[in-house]
Amino acid sequence: MSDPNSYSCSRCSFECPRVCFCGRVAVVLTSWTKDNPGRRFEACPIYNPVTKTRGCRCFRWLDENQTTWQKKFINQLVIERKLLKNEAEMLQKENDMLKKEAKMMKVGILQSESVEVANGKKIEGCSLVRNIVAGSFRYLFLVFVIVLLAKIIM
Repeated sequence: MSDPNSYSCSRCSFECPRVCFCGRVAVVLTSWTKDNPGRRFEACPIYNPVTKTRGCRCFRWLDENQTTWQKKFINQLVIERKLLKNEAEMLQKENDMLKKEAKMMKVGILQSESVEVANGKKIEGCSLVRNIVAGSFRYLFLVFVIVLLAKIIM
């Protein structure tokens, strides 16, 4: 299969890079606009984001136009991907917060145990706190697995 950033010319038997009107090698990009989601095109590498135009205006689509249902389906997938990414970021923040909370609880347990040793008295609440921390770590693991799956999907 030939490289989409090249073309065959009659002068040579190998693939030559396509050159745009300004003499630069054209680049192959993917459009993510609402009207042309996922379509590949070839264009001048110089781009002005203010005017949204390419340097010498060299441009051509490399694939066929999409049907209406293809556009709708791809746009829906793009939206779902953004939502999953946002959800993964929120879960990561929650995971970080729970890690800090668990660390603070662990420090609290160690302080409680040192008080127990110093006073020679047994504090009944420590075993309860240990169970809560163990449950928090199970929850953290579950959040970690969800974040990992979300990253794999994206």
